[in-house]
Amino acid sequence: MSKHHQHKKQHDRKAIAEHLQQLEDELHALELWGGSAKRPSDQVLAQLSPMGINEIEFHEWLEYVLVERFRELLEQELPLPDYMLVHTYAQEVYRGEWGKYRKLIGILQELDKLISIREAEQK
Repeated sequence: MSKHHQHKKQHDRKAIAEHLQQLEDELHALELWGGSAKRPSDQVLAQLSPMGINEIEFHEWLEYVLVERFRELLEQELPLPDYMLVHTYAQEVYRGEWGKYRKLIGILQELDKLISIREAEQK
């Protein structure tokens, strides 16, 4: 198929918002949601490397970087990235504890699929 006939796949923004809420709910259930009281300072967050996962705890990164940033993008109707692969990192972080974190990893896997429209176009 020529590029002329290809349609750019769009994000399902409603489904992404729902999965962000599921992620928040699961972090609460695991007692990992810190809320504003445990939020790292704006300076710490501003100085994170692009992913920042190694600089703060993974669950903190999920809450204060991934969830916050994606909610901002959704609320402001800004473009979303077209590829994400976070669940494989979660599998490494929670290696040996998959039973406890299976639901969290599953939510992240679904979120990866919803965000990764570029990969879906290539199949």
